[in-house]
Amino acid sequence: MHSISHIDNLSKLFSEVYGHSALNIVQLPGSGSARIYFRIESQQLSCIGTFNDDVKENETFYYLTEHLHHRNISVPRVLGISSCRRYYLQSDLGSLSLYDKITDVNSDTLEIQNLIGQAINNLARFNILGFDGIDESKLYPISHFDIKSVMWDLYYFKYCFLKPSGVTFSEAELENVFGYLAEKVLNGDNQFLQFRDFQSRNIMILANQPYFIDYQSARIGSGLYDIASFLYQAKANFSDSTRQQFLVHYLDELSKYRSINRSEMVAQFPYMAIFRILQTLGAYGFRGLFERKTHFIQSVPLALHNLSNLLANVDDSCLRYLSQLNKELLGRYQVEQSEDFNGLTVQVFSFSIKSGYPPLNPEHGGGFVFDCRYLPNPGQLDLYKNLTGLDKPVIDYLLSLGEVNVFCDNAFSLVKSAIDKYLSRNFKHLSVGFGCTGGQHRSVFCAENLVKQLKSTYGDSGLRILVKHIELEKR
Repeated sequence: MHSISHIDNLSKLFSEVYGHSALNIVQLPGSGSARIYFRIESQQLSCIGTFNDDVKENETFYYLTEHLHHRNISVPRVLGISSCRRYYLQSDLGSLSLYDKITDVNSDTLEIQNLIGQAINNLARFNILGFDGIDESKLYPISHFDIKSVMWDLYYFKYCFLKPSGVTFSEAELENVFGYLAEKVLNGDNQFLQFRDFQSRNIMILANQPYFIDYQSARIGSGLYDIASFLYQAKANFSDSTRQQFLVHYLDELSKYRSINRSEMVAQFPYMAIFRILQTLGAYGFRGLFERKTHFIQSVPLALHNLSNLLANVDDSCLRYLSQLNKELLGRYQVEQSEDFNGLTVQVFSFSIKSGYPPLNPEHGGGFVFDCRYLPNPGQLDLYKNLTGLDKPVIDYLLSLGEVNVFCDNAFSLVKSAIDKYLSRNFKHLSVGFGCTGGQHRSVFCAENLVKQLKSTYGDSGLRILVKHIELEKR
């Protein structure tokens, strides 16, 4: 349905609820969901109009909003619902999120600490008071954080992040890790209402008070999932000491409402954080690698570093295979740049197409990828098969072939035109990949040939050239 229809339908609903017409309706930027939001304003008031085609999810939101409001938990009010149940109006909580405050370098540290403390206080209330009297039949798409729910999240990581990253892995060993993690995260206190996506983007700040949004996926399960989601949100970039401080704060708040097994929860927390990061990487893969949403791509290296630190601190032999995979992923998604370089960085890759494409740069996520597989393959000749595109005999062989020279010149021409435009517009990153079957000969030669032509043309003036031979580095 076109957005103009959404505007018409929301205008009608607004008029039905308030008895007067809206003066202004503006679509808000999209997020990680399929819901579409609009800010609706009249002379008297402002509210948020929402379209969501998933009626069952809407019904859960309507139910939870009322349920939480009656327990004095700070959430928006549902102000009106269309007869089709796909459109609704809710309170306008403004445009400032806790994430905006945390990432604003000019924010006051004490103010942020206070807001985070308030948000964690409210989370404890959400987890415990929200659980009291909950009608689990109203929860959607699943009512409990159980083995089915856990495996959905782990397979999200596997199929939406790990496989598209091109990492070779053992299905059997990965399944062993998944089974072990599932046991660890489910073997604890699961008598809470789990928010499910408790992160600073879903905490709005109005009149210096935090309000929760986007809790439609709440289910009965461990509250540790939520505090891990918050403390290990990639771009929030909390220090380990800050995480420890707020974990203690959260457990203290829970203790005000009912007894908890603190030592058990402290021991379980790192496993829950590891599990949550894997689920989040699945979301980053789907939203970033498939849907090409830049801010999800930017979060990948940070999440992988968080995962690396957790795995090192837990030091559990049952997670060693996950540590091995994470090291390879870190190599693929590492941002290779120094902060003191202010010009254009051109990152040139050679790679094996059958092993997956090069990692996206988190800043721009684009560039060129050239397929070298139609060129003659030195790897099929006994004389060259044990050599690479860095060896002189292979270089001389490929340079003797006219079609290879034409290919390299055409690739250079395309890349040069982009570089000239990028330099004129002060862009900072451009990626160029050359792929062949094994990533050993043709792609390596073409990548090095491009680097040579670029250095000859541009020298070091405002341009930095990096080269990475992905398959050769595995040797």
